[in-house]
Amino acid sequence: MADDADYREFTALVDRHGAALLGMLRRLCRHEQDAEDAFQETAARAWRSIRSRPRLGNPRGWLMTIGYRAFVDQRSRVKAAEAFGDAEDWRIGSPVQAAERGEEAGRVQAAVAALPKALRETAVLHYSGGLTIAQTAVAMGVPAGTVKSRLNAALGQLRRSLS
Repeated sequence: MADDADYREFTALVDRHGAALLGMLRRLCRHEQDAEDAFQETAARAWRSIRSRPRLGNPRGWLMTIGYRAFVDQRSRVKAAEAFGDAEDWRIGSPVQAAERGEEAGRVQAAVAALPKALRETAVLHYSGGLTIAQTAVAMGVPAGTVKSRLNAALGQLRRSLS
């Protein structure tokens, strides 16, 4: 049974890393509702595990890994297509600046969405999710060398498509 300390630890974890988690899930999921569903599943899994989780140096990595696994499970159940979603809240400036940022964000989103699935998921976990290469490897169940090569390939494709 969870106690007040568990509840405080859980809410602190979600308060601190929830926005980043939702942003990562938006990038992985095609629809906002799918991202929100995966977020809720992640929160439920984290709550069930809050007492038994090891004391990690990187609670964000722990939460992001749970989130990625919830996404993979969701995708296998509903066969959600992959896409890069809008996850950044842009600072408001002049209308011209906002339009330019929106246009650039659209180009980046389209370029990320065009990446092959393995490259996109690896890049999103590492760059948007904030996972280290080792954490990304564990989350995806692949060797660290595979993560490095996928990141290199993803960056190369993004550079070419955005130049």
